Order: sequence, then C-alpha cells, then structure tokens
Amino acid sequence: MQKTKLLLGVIIVLTIMFLGFQIFGLQDIGNLIRPFILPLLTVLYCISNKCKKSHFFYFLVLYAISEFLGIFSPLAKNSTIIDNILFYGGNLLYIAAYFCLSIGILKTMNLRKIFDRFPFHIVILIALDIYSIVLVTDTAYQSDFLYGIIDYLLELLYNTSVMLLLTVTLINYISRDSKKAMNLLLGAICIVFSEVIQVAYFYVSDINILSIVYSILLVFAFCFFYIQSSMSYMKAKKYEVLEKLKV
Repeated sequence: MQKTKLLLGVIIVLTIMFLGFQIFGLQDIGNLIRPFILPLLTVLYCISNKCKKSHFFYFLVLYAISEFLGIFSPLAKNSTIIDNILFYGGNLLYIAAYFCLSIGILKTMNLRKIFDRFPFHIVILIALDIYSIVLVTDTAYQSDFLYGIIDYLLELLYNTSVMLLLTVTLINYISRDSKKAMNLLLGAICIVFSEVIQVAYFYVSDINILSIVYSILLVFAFCFFYIQSSMSYMKAKKYEVLEKLKV
C-alpha cells in the first residue's frame, strides 16, 4: 500500500511539473519529464493487483512504450533514421493502443442487440466519423510536415483509431449508462479533443496555449481511463436482468 501511494505521489508530482513547464513555455524540459509518466502509471496499474491480461493493460503498455520513446527525441534532431523510427514507430504504437482499447470495449458489448436498438444512431455516428477523419487528415496533410502516401495513410489510420474509440465508448455508454461506461466516454472525448488541438498546434499554429490545452486534456483522459479500470458493469447487467424479468 505504501509503495502504491509513493508511486502515485511521484506520478502526480511529475504530471504537475510537466504541465507547469508547458504553461511557462518550457516544452523542451517538459518533454524530458513526459516519457516517464505513462510508464510509471502502467507500473502502478500492475502493482495494484489489477488484471494484467485485459485489453486496457495492453493499451497502457503500448501507449507507455510510445511515450517512453520520446526520451530519444533530442537525438532525432541530428539523425533522420532515429527521427523516422520515433515518428512511424511511435504513431503505430499509439494506433495499436487505441485499437486495442476499442476491441476490449467491443468484446464486452452485445453488438447484435445494440445494432437492433440503435441502427439510426450508429449510421449517423459512422457518417460523422468519416467526415471528421477526412477533415483532420487533410488538414494535417496540407501542412509542410507530412509527405507522400505513407504519411497520409498513417495519419488516416491514426485518426480512424481515435474516432473509433470515441464511437465505441459513446455507443457503450448509450447502451449501458453506467459509471464505468461514462468514464470511458469522458476519457475518449478528452483524447479526441486533445488530438484535434494537437493537429492545430503542430500543423496550423504553434501558439503555446494550444500545447497547454492539449496536455491538460491528455492528463484528464488518462485520469478517467484509470478510474474506470477499477469499476465493473455489474450494475448495468443487473438492470438488464430486471428488464428481462419485467417482460
């Protein structure tokens, strides 16, 4: 218990320091702290006796590895190879992490029943997803940072993984209306808005306020995700049983 509290305290301190450096425009120093936050959160998840075979655990591991790669970012300034490894490898890990979390949520859902109940909602969400994915991808690709079909496909796949996570968590919340589902949805919403703001910061305007908002939303996202990891859908299942008994 003491180790857990100590590690949690270290994570909180590092997070506050990271946000503080972002606020004061010291991104270079903040970027040296950021790579350690998610790996330490993953360690905290492990020592808290939580499930190490869940998709959420795999999500944390993949995301943490990608974040930790950021420690080598200073080397990328003088090496194209390292820069490409960090860019493509890091983004592929983020994509795998988002897909992994989405799959984990989908596996707990009765998809046939959900499609029968919300066919119109799902069609509208898919249409909005496609529009958002194309819009954000085109915005990023029109900048001077992305080149060629590989960069375009990577950006497209990345945005698809993020929007899929939002759609899955939204449908999950609509169908269950539980605290766990709500925290997953709030985390996904924070992720989506942080990614949109990050696109604006990297490819449109590098004003510091965008970096601050992006970082804060990302921190909130993982707070919600971690909170839900200790919850279950038992309450929602009880409601479903009661509805069946009434029928």
